Amino acid sequence: MTDRKNKILDPQIPFLLAYNQDKLRRGFVLEKVLNIFCRSPKNQAFADTPSRILVIQSHLIGDVMMAIPFLRALRKRYPNAEITFLANDFARGLLKGCDFIDVMLTAPFPWGIRSYHVKNLWKLVGMILYLRRQKFDLAIDAQIDFRNIFLMYLAGARRRLGYDIVGGRLFLTDIPEFPRDVVHLLEGRLSVLRYLGADIQDKTYRLPLSADARQWLDLFWKGKGLLGREVVAIHPGASTIEKLWRADRFVEVIRFLQKRQYVPVLIEGPQDTDVVEEILGLLGGDILVLKSSLAHCMAFFSRCRLLICLDSAASHLASAVGTPAVVLYGPQWPFLAKPFDDHIVAVWNENVDCRPCVYKKCQKPVHDCMEKISVQDVCLALGQLLDKTAAPFSHCSSDASRRS
Repeated sequence: MTDRKNKILDPQIPFLLAYNQDKLRRGFVLEKVLNIFCRSPKNQAFADTPSRILVIQSHLIGDVMMAIPFLRALRKRYPNAEITFLANDFARGLLKGCDFIDVMLTAPFPWGIRSYHVKNLWKLVGMILYLRRQKFDLAIDAQIDFRNIFLMYLAGARRRLGYDIVGGRLFLTDIPEFPRDVVHLLEGRLSVLRYLGADIQDKTYRLPLSADARQWLDLFWKGKGLLGREVVAIHPGASTIEKLWRADRFVEVIRFLQKRQYVPVLIEGPQDTDVVEEILGLLGGDILVLKSSLAHCMAFFSRCRLLICLDSAASHLASAVGTPAVVLYGPQWPFLAKPFDDHIVAVWNENVDCRPCVYKKCQKPVHDCMEKISVQDVCLALGQLLDKTAAPFSHCSSDASRRS
């Protein structure tokens, strides 16, 4: 561990390595101020069975994917309860039709989408007023975030369950002790459900494809001449600049695949236009680019031979449909968030001394954590994973939406 300013606040809780340490400090300072005026509620035995449950996950796509085993375990524990899931707007299309959610609500959480525009704040206020009218028996923070905890309090839920390791004790009614040996984000978030007696052994995502997505996939695959071809998806985008890998290195990987008769397809997300255009410019030739919805991208991954991506939601979407992936990790350790899937392979350089990263404040002339990942490392992982995993189902079949 480095001695830099961003060292972990509490070394006894390694789970907090995944958090921005500066933001944690500010949260604890705010809590100390609030403690002057408020009194923390005391834990009471949770003996009653809630009939209306609110689960809040206010962050990015990968975090919503991690909420899938959370929601599935909660549904198994309370099969007759009405479970409402509140997340950012993109989650609606992704989780449409899932049997572990009764009511799907979405709002543009400013801290999740990183935009505090007055329009987003006003919509959030409207959502809080709506939640108060629902009179939930129980609200649960599925992220472990001070802001989620405060939102549960504002929503007026009778009982509010979550961990206080990030602050927010004042606004919780039920606070289990956090398991000190947990590091992975999914395991940490799931563990809160032990307090309710839930079975949290299943950590897989497993999302079915909708009929619309399967129909779109068949038309796309045929229309782009991909029938009978081995396709490798490449998603070169990420949520922060610190996670990006050089475009010229992606070009080398693409040429590596083309020499072996694979068909590389670039996946372009809403914020990936610049990096995709740079790759296309360096290639100097045509390559297929897919720019579509999350549901369509997940369907596309289901029929690909393999996915190459950065530390982003793409790896979680691939895992949900059983597609192998090579994932490049830089600012964060892979053991914090990598899907629990043997066919999701992490490529990273362990010899970087500035993790956990304070985004937008990189101490290096270049982003060493990504710069030190070589093309050779990635191609080696690709070759090994291609040899290890089975080929996908026939590309001609409309039912080829998952691997076994």
